[in-house]
Amino acid sequence: MISADQATMAIHNFVRVANIITNLDMILNQAKNLSLTAKNARVVALRAGDVAFGFKPITNFIDEFSTQTIKTTAEISQLSNQLFSLALAVVRCADLQFQLTKANDIANHACISQLQQQSYADLKQKTRALEQAIFSLESYFEDIQKQMRSAEYIAVTSRVEASNAGEFSHSLESVSDFITDSARKIKAAVNENLQEICALRGGLR
Repeated sequence: MISADQATMAIHNFVRVANIITNLDMILNQAKNLSLTAKNARVVALRAGDVAFGFKPITNFIDEFSTQTIKTTAEISQLSNQLFSLALAVVRCADLQFQLTKANDIANHACISQLQQQSYADLKQKTRALEQAIFSLESYFEDIQKQMRSAEYIAVTSRVEASNAGEFSHSLESVSDFITDSARKIKAAVNENLQEICALRGGLR
């Protein structure tokens, strides 16, 4: 019922899930760094006083979207653990199905055929569950993309405000640079994960 190529594809899909989880760690670390940057920028803005008046609400925005990204990433992490378990289960089911198929080719027996049917039904069920988890995961990544678009807008606005902060301009401009760099890294990781999800969908057909 299942070929060697299909069993190999299940392994490839498992590797894609592992890649997604690795990228998630990077996204979470960058989001935490953004949150810390917001706190540091708030301290600098307070020290700067009136010359950095326009920068103060920006630090709140930075903290807000970084907190939201951390929250979203934490939710994704829970889902990715489920995804990892399901992908591993699909690999095991696919391998069992392949081994039973080879055994049935050697000795066509009713008992083996029954096990084949049971394992194939289990494989279909696990694959459907994996597809549903992937669909949910994709929507989360799209949310993070929106958050990073907001981050890029804030980075531009913060740079304008930083330029008016006198002797504190350099410190506040470095905040803008960090936001831009973090947003770029997070977007790259999200895009890579969306590509992996697209490949996963193709591999599950």
